[in-house]
Amino acid sequence: MLKLLKSVISKSDVVMEVLDSREPELTRSRRIEEMILRSGKELLLVINKADLVPLEILKGWKEYFEDRGLRSVFVSSREHQGTKILRNSVKELLGGREGVVGVVGYPKTGKSSVINALKGRHATSTSSVPMSTGFTKSLQLVRIDSRIYAIDSPGVIPPDGDPFERALRGSRPEDLEDPVKVAIKLIERITRFNPDSLTLAYKIEFSSPLDFLEKLALKRGWIYKTDREPNIDQASVQLIRDYHEGKITYYTKPPGLKHDKTSDI
Repeated sequence: MLKLLKSVISKSDVVMEVLDSREPELTRSRRIEEMILRSGKELLLVINKADLVPLEILKGWKEYFEDRGLRSVFVSSREHQGTKILRNSVKELLGGREGVVGVVGYPKTGKSSVINALKGRHATSTSSVPMSTGFTKSLQLVRIDSRIYAIDSPGVIPPDGDPFERALRGSRPEDLEDPVKVAIKLIERITRFNPDSLTLAYKIEFSSPLDFLEKLALKRGWIYKTDREPNIDQASVQLIRDYHEGKITYYTKPPGLKHDKTSDI
């Protein structure tokens, strides 16, 4: 996985790092960003799943990153929003030259969807282009237009950090040692930023994270066979999976954002 990631970076002129709009800071990899910038490649942060977050928050994150010298755009690959701005940003970073764009990011951020959005309906696969030397079957080039090519294989950043961070960065919830602990922390985080999000998504009124997991388990019919209690482990895994699939809408504010107009959106 790391070998493919390095290959995508080395063969690209512009590298797009795809972030989850709900947690842009937690789904960044500073280590990979440093690797991209050290290699002399242009870096573009793509804040994906923009349909899950209010516009004013997206603008706040864009300003936050660009104040730190990081070019960024926000898109919704699922809703096909912002793709023209994405293509124009790539063209600007290439400076009108012919070039290759690669895509990296943690699992579940929507890298493949961003590649498809960039390609559009008229993109064509190609193996015979001037820059194709050294490209293997796992790194196919796709023509975006007459001067831009995309690597049609995303560079997957292996999830790192503590169990909660790894979960939000795309680790399979089934692989977590204690999914309940992670789910409780996720519920606390979601309700802190958007108190009504889980109630709207699941039609469950609850008094605490554990109460939510128990009610979700009962609602789905998930019961431990030994004591007939609600199977909160299964409920926790499902909650984390639903988060990855974009079924839970909430947002975190960029540091320093004192005021937003989300109530007007």
